[in-house]
Amino acid sequence: MADNEKAAGNLSGVEAEAVAWFTRMNGKPSRADRDHFAAWLNADPAHGRAYDDLQILWSSAAGPGADVAREEEHTLSRHLDNVRRMREKKTSGKAGAIIGLCLMSCLAGAWIWLERPNVFQDIQADYVTARGERRTVELKDGSTILLDADTAIDVDMGTSERRVQLLRGTAFFTVKRSDIPFIVKAGDGEARVLGTTFDVAVQDDGVSVTLESGSLQVTGTATSQRVVLASGESVAYSASGIGRSQKVDLGERTAWHDGRFVFNDARLGDVLRQIERYRPGRIVLLSDTLAERRVSGSFSVDDPDAALASVQSLVGFTMNDVAGRLVIVRP
Repeated sequence: MADNEKAAGNLSGVEAEAVAWFTRMNGKPSRADRDHFAAWLNADPAHGRAYDDLQILWSSAAGPGADVAREEEHTLSRHLDNVRRMREKKTSGKAGAIIGLCLMSCLAGAWIWLERPNVFQDIQADYVTARGERRTVELKDGSTILLDADTAIDVDMGTSERRVQLLRGTAFFTVKRSDIPFIVKAGDGEARVLGTTFDVAVQDDGVSVTLESGSLQVTGTATSQRVVLASGESVAYSASGIGRSQKVDLGERTAWHDGRFVFNDARLGDVLRQIERYRPGRIVLLSDTLAERRVSGSFSVDDPDAALASVQSLVGFTMNDVAGRLVIVRP
């Protein structure tokens, strides 16, 4: 509730009026409502622009927002309970109220998808970084974890094992040597060490582990396959198993430590997802074919919009920015 109130507080007066009119006009407006809405639109060109932006945002986010609402039904169930209660009451005008309530529920889901897509995951985490933020966490055993932007971890430092679960994002671990194993769980596998430095990144298609120094054992949960990495090697795994270890460019893989994007023949979809972690709102790519285009470059994470513009100039896609919060990328 506090997050919703904060978001509403960040709206300008015109934007807040546009949201109110959008809700009313998508319910069951009366003739007087339609007349007043027309008068509001004609009163100021800014009204029409704000309403058009909201319609575009709604059409782009309604589907994902509804998905969020379904996935988090236990959290949003109070809205459904209200609808059921209103159905039981044979009151006049109940249809309009129910439609308005359902619309507001979907709008809440769309807002979560746009601004706080991982809010429920964050509640479970011990440490979280916001978009555009990097921070170092020091654990009680003296180990440190550098968290990349939009990253969440859960930490359990026991007497028999030191365990960290990477819920999302990317983290660089500097593990203090000890007889107590240090285990990083991410996706469908885990990395086990006694003392070393390494990167773990949760991606759409699995998890990648890159070893900077020391020795590291990576195990797949589903298949129990094991790979032991040497310095400068990386391995990827998913629910289907673990790939082969391979030598990588450590400077490229760990560039984010120093605030740089470095991509070498990378998928455009992966590049846009990385940039999204450093800016507010969402980036929506509307073409699977475009997502597979390859791109190379190096950009500063301090200016993600400039990085996005640079990638656009390299690839040549069309980009529409809706109210500074939603970027739609298409051929």
